[in-house]
Amino acid sequence: MAHLFEMIHPNFFSVLASPNKKTYVDCIFIIYNAVDSIEESFQGDREYVVQRLIDYFDDKESEEFADVSEDEKASTSRQKANHVINVLKNNGWIGEEELGDYKTSINLFDYSIRIITILDDIVNARQDEYTGEIFAIYSLLNAFTKEEGIGVIEQAFQKTNEVIRKLKTLKANIYRYYFDVTKKQSKQDLQKILEKLLVEYKQNFFDSAYYNLKTKDSLPRYKRGILSGVSNIYDNVEVMDHLANLVMQTKRIDDYNVAFEYLETRLRFITDSFSALENLILDIDRKNEQYISATASKILFLTNHSDDIEGIFNRLFKLVLNDDDFEYNSIIHMAQIKNLDTYSLYNQRRVRMDSEPEELYLDDDFITDEKKREKIALMLKHNMYSKKEINKYVLEILNGSKEILASELQISSQEEYVKLILIFLYSKSIGMSYDIDLLDYEAKTNFVSFKNFTIKVKR
Repeated sequence: MAHLFEMIHPNFFSVLASPNKKTYVDCIFIIYNAVDSIEESFQGDREYVVQRLIDYFDDKESEEFADVSEDEKASTSRQKANHVINVLKNNGWIGEEELGDYKTSINLFDYSIRIITILDDIVNARQDEYTGEIFAIYSLLNAFTKEEGIGVIEQAFQKTNEVIRKLKTLKANIYRYYFDVTKKQSKQDLQKILEKLLVEYKQNFFDSAYYNLKTKDSLPRYKRGILSGVSNIYDNVEVMDHLANLVMQTKRIDDYNVAFEYLETRLRFITDSFSALENLILDIDRKNEQYISATASKILFLTNHSDDIEGIFNRLFKLVLNDDDFEYNSIIHMAQIKNLDTYSLYNQRRVRMDSEPEELYLDDDFITDEKKREKIALMLKHNMYSKKEINKYVLEILNGSKEILASELQISSQEEYVKLILIFLYSKSIGMSYDIDLLDYEAKTNFVSFKNFTIKVKR
């Protein structure tokens, strides 16, 4: 497995940890937007990019770069733009390509594009949408054909994986809000908490991400159809064989078993994901209720100015917390106190006493002869129903014949009836000398009715 820094520059993230990180991030977004078009395809003329950076530094207040040496100067906007490009190039964010005619292009690497896209989503607070995702999986599987089978399964697999990832991200997003309210040590006033709950949380969680999943694109509406579609493919031997051969051609896999396993893994992932999806949604609902409850408790705490005990304590806490010079030791004295009495849960230790074993004497009449005979009879009874004894019993019945009908056996006792059942059950076991063929008509022998079968010697 390749290491991360074998794929990207070792100093890639140093730009985001630089003292001038805010300026560098702004410039990264400017470069990204300058070369993000169908015509450019993340490759743009260097002079055009430099001009965009110059416009940025012209509008920005003067800032000194901490990583500029004394030999370099970055006082003008052009010098600052060239410095930023050199820093990003030296740390693996961008590359330069000579096009000829004294022209140079700036190219973004594939990993740079992915990371910049993620940073842009975080900055602009973009939330994942689920509208139509589950319906798309349902439509793909119910429009399945053998000819387009591989593409359908791949698309359904990717969309299922994407839905699961988005829901896990949503749960983590709720935890971030919950952490800000309960764990983060910040002095938030009532107005900020209400804005976070009624505006930011509502827009990012309910309006954008979760509403459609609980209403129009709900899981119970399509789950059965999706599981049924996967089952129809997986249970059809002919279809699975055809698809496995297609996988060998399209994925260039030489081994049929590997191709079949590749196909089977994707189908099982879809089934397992949608079977467990309801639990994930319940976890999200619980986390949402937890956040709402914690926020409501904090709002009640901040708004409680009543004259009851809780209100009095709230006002006291505010007075103490708002006074930085308050001496807690003057009113609070904490000490560890332990009380031990006879009604305590504590169990007093006792002196360990070593026990002396006594010899056990058994009387000769401890087990009577009658008991012994009963135990021997019981052991023999269990032994006669073993695989070995049933196999021996069948060979005695056949008595040199190649086969015999089960209806021809004499069944006059419960033991013989049990043996008939065991003959049928043990027939496919390893080491048995006989086999059976089930017939399509019923037989009746004495007090027993059953579906007849042939008992035959194995070849």
